Amino acid sequence: GVRMPVIALGTGGYDNDTAAGAVLTAFEAGMTHVHTAYDYYNLPGVGEGLSKAAERSEMFLTGMTSPCIHTAGNPKRNVTDPKECYDLTMKELHESLDLLGMQYVDLMLLHGPSEPFGYEGGCSRDICALNAAQWRAYQDFQKMNKTRSIGVSNYCQSCIECLLSATTTSVTPSVNQIQYHVGMGQDPESLPSYCRSKGIVVQAYSPLAAGGVISSEACIRVGQAYNKTSAQVGLRWVLQQPSEPSLVVKSKSPKYIQEDISVFDWSLSPEDMDALNRETEPKGQQDGRPSWGCAK
Repeated sequence: GVRMPVIALGTGGYDNDTAAGAVLTAFEAGMTHVHTAYDYYNLPGVGEGLSKAAERSEMFLTGMTSPCIHTAGNPKRNVTDPKECYDLTMKELHESLDLLGMQYVDLMLLHGPSEPFGYEGGCSRDICALNAAQWRAYQDFQKMNKTRSIGVSNYCQSCIECLLSATTTSVTPSVNQIQYHVGMGQDPESLPSYCRSKGIVVQAYSPLAAGGVISSEACIRVGQAYNKTSAQVGLRWVLQQPSEPSLVVKSKSPKYIQEDISVFDWSLSPEDMDALNRETEPKGQQDGRPSWGCAK
């Protein structure tokens, strides 16, 4: 198997210059895992930062490409033919490497199922066919040694089930990256426990709920007892969950990056974990659902 550092620097929303600077700052602070995506439109900046930060063998790089039905933001498209979907996916996988200036990535994630943004049902047969076409492209990309491992993001149970049962699927996703933070409960929509049962690593995006966890009175209160920040409490809460998630954090500040990675040498008590498990705020994105692309 491939060993993945538990904490990754996220780069969504950064332009090329900001992304390059954030990557350098993260590596100087001791972080070695960077997460980016085709639709962040900053791959050259991420690649530039990485080339200055470390040798290729000393970093872990995660990339991501978009679903074939992607109507909410760029790259906007509504590709419903599985063959066209496969070709488009393969093109964007190769483009990702070219834009990063890299020979390979360590992990490539499929950004979501081919459902419209905000969809709250399960994956239908037609959508499953598109997901399977994209996954076939991912498997082929891995066979070319262009990525060491492959996974998904925003996939719920129905989408994973039909992906695993597709006749073309030979590789189980190694990771499912979902929204996961204090306020969502211990096992939102039973998705973290489901992933664990399938041997799929849960990776939490937005673990601080875009700042909501930082201002959470519960997290502030718990933090005071440990002499830790509310952000550190929120990250530690994710790490201590039974599904043993990994994290994607986002910061350009050396101070905050240092705080983010200082969450391994202490732990929250069972009582504090229970109390935080019961919190129903903050909601974060998509009203507290783990995925923006499906909900069952």
